[in-house]
Amino acid sequence: MLAGEKEAWKKLASLDPDRVVECTGAEYWEEEDVYAVLVFGKPYLVDFIERQIREIGPEYHFHFQHATHFNLLVPLYLASCPKAEPSGHLVSPRSLPQGEAFFKGPHELPEEVLAHHFGSNPDRLVETARKLGGTRTEGGDAAVIIPVFPKLPVTVILWVGDLEFPARAKMLLDETAARLPLDALWALLMMTAEAMTQVAGHHH
Repeated sequence: MLAGEKEAWKKLASLDPDRVVECTGAEYWEEEDVYAVLVFGKPYLVDFIERQIREIGPEYHFHFQHATHFNLLVPLYLASCPKAEPSGHLVSPRSLPQGEAFFKGPHELPEEVLAHHFGSNPDRLVETARKLGGTRTEGGDAAVIIPVFPKLPVTVILWVGDLEFPARAKMLLDETAARLPLDALWALLMMTAEAMTQVAGHHH
C-alpha cells in the first residue's frame, strides 16, 4: 500500500459519514459500515475499516484490478470532501497553480495515448465514454464528459488526424478539481486514460 493510500484511508476513517455523503455524492450504508460510491458510473463498496473496495453491480466494463491508481483515488476522493458541485467551467491541468512545471516529464498527461487510440475513430471515443457512464459534449471532432467520481468529471476533446496534422486529444478538468493536489489529479487523468483504452480495446 502506498504512503498516500494509507493516509487517505486513515483520514476517511476519521470523518463523519454524514459529511462525507454530503460532500462527495456517495452513500453510507450504516449496517455494513461502508460507503457506496460511483466510479465511472458504476457502484463500488468502500470498506474503510478493512480498507477494501469491491464491485457490487453487474456488467463492469472497467476492471479496476488493472488500474494503477484506483486504490489510492477512491479513498482520497471520499476523504478530500470536495463539497463544491462541478461548475462546468473547464480548465487545463497545466493552467492550475504550478501545473505548467508539474505536468511534464514523468507526469506528462496521457493525451497522446488517447489521441493514438481514438484519433481515427471519434465514434469509438463516444461509445467508450458511454460505457464509463459518460456523455457526449461540444468540442473538437468529438468530446465527452466522463464522471470518474460523482463530483470529479474529466472532459476529453479529440481532433481527428489528417495528412497534415496528427490526431490530438486534450484532457480538461472542472475548475473545482483544483482543491486536489497535482499528483492526485495526474493519477486521476492516468486512470481515466487507462479505463478508456482498456474498455475500447475490446473493439479492435
